[in-house]
Amino acid sequence: MASMSMKRVSPSSHTIEYWRYDVLLSFRGEDTHDGFTHHLFKALGPKHIHTFKDDKLQRGEMIGSLLKTIEESRV
Repeated sequence: MASMSMKRVSPSSHTIEYWRYDVLLSFRGEDTHDGFTHHLFKALGPKHIHTFKDDKLQRGEMIGSLLKTIEESRV
């Protein structure tokens, strides 16, 4: 997965926003994590959509470790 920064200039406000990922995927449900989430992650790659997939956070665990990644993600 690429770790490059992307930037976007908003034409109306002339502000620059930076993000590391286009999408952040973090689903804990057993029925989605290994099925839907995995397939979605694999489908986004060929479309050049830089995606972060959380594989480490356990269900019920605090998201503190993900806060920086969330801030660096566009969606």
